[in-house]
Amino acid sequence: MFKYSLLPLVSVFIFINHGLLAQKVNEFPKKTDPLYKKVEMFDRLMLGNHWNEGAIMQHVIFPPAGLERPIVGSQADCLDPTSEMLAAYSHKYAITGDPKDRKIANDIFEAILKLEKVTGVEGLVARSFNRTNEPLWHEEVFWYHEWHQSSSMPGYRWLGDLSADKFTSIFYGVGTFWELCADDEYKKKAAGLLDRFIGRVVDNNFKLTDLDGKMTLWGNFCPNLPHQELNSLEMLAALKVTHHITGKERYNAAYHMLIDRYHYDDHQINSKILFPKEWRNVGDDYHAARSLYMIMRLETDPNLLNKYRMNLNRHWYDWKDLEFTWESNIWFLMVYKVLTGEDIFTEEKKQGIKDMWGFERNTREFKIPQKDGSFKLVRSEEERTAAAMIRNYWFGRYYGIIDEKW
Repeated sequence: MFKYSLLPLVSVFIFINHGLLAQKVNEFPKKTDPLYKKVEMFDRLMLGNHWNEGAIMQHVIFPPAGLERPIVGSQADCLDPTSEMLAAYSHKYAITGDPKDRKIANDIFEAILKLEKVTGVEGLVARSFNRTNEPLWHEEVFWYHEWHQSSSMPGYRWLGDLSADKFTSIFYGVGTFWELCADDEYKKKAAGLLDRFIGRVVDNNFKLTDLDGKMTLWGNFCPNLPHQELNSLEMLAALKVTHHITGKERYNAAYHMLIDRYHYDDHQINSKILFPKEWRNVGDDYHAARSLYMIMRLETDPNLLNKYRMNLNRHWYDWKDLEFTWESNIWFLMVYKVLTGEDIFTEEKKQGIKDMWGFERNTREFKIPQKDGSFKLVRSEEERTAAAMIRNYWFGRYYGIIDEKW
């Protein structure tokens, strides 16, 4: 028998009777608007409708299937938009110097700290958290059963089984925040978080481990286990960033041990699968792009830089011909330009940047499980995320790729 809360079902009547909506922001831009206006309006939508105590929801389902608070929806990837908005506001603050921009970045970073605190284990970071005493219906529908009741934060539930891509989101987002936005107090907090998080992975023989101490499903960076080439790149990047931020020699030693003894520097070159074409994975490209962006700006050894450039070149073979069907595709080109200095932005590609879009608000039926094993169909509105678009914009502005007048 299911034990989740029926609050969303009861809310059908509450919200209809009183006319209350979880959507606090309802104004969308037009696709013909200038880029800066689209970004400004999608930013308001994200902060107004996706803000879960500083964490950014990747997917929000509104009442009656959802709640007034944005905590109902698929949440396995919440660290992605959270890190993207953290990076966005870090780049934005570096341009504007506006204390309000820094405050928003600080609040997002505090949510990542809460993702650690909610697990009750130092260095263990959750995928997402919800303030609720009882399970909600989406826990049964959108992910496998890795939700836990928090022992350290009563009244919260959290989603476990962290994966390599979320590992990358953490060192990328926190590293960018430390570099561009954090004051001395927050630099110490950021260094402390990475020290605990990456340190726990190193202590567990380069494996992401969950509450039960077992390796997570996609948490294998271990030199003693077969793993993807991409995971070798992600681990090297994480160690490089953490050493740079904490100054602790243990991360530099681990970095060079994985290179000298286990040849992670050679292994990572083939992170990009090129053939057959059907095996190319744009999601993996995103994790590689974030890793290469962080590591190539910190590495000074010309031999290692050459190997990372070989990895980047393999990605460029595919990226140069990508259609801009996903906002992160555009960012790949920005990263390539930043890391190489090559002038790759044709008028067509510049227009692709100007045409960036966030999301549409959709309406569909949700199949909500009931205690008796049946399902109830509830029609509701939903939103996805515009965090990558917003990050792209401020990243491009920071590096002079995007004109503020666009």
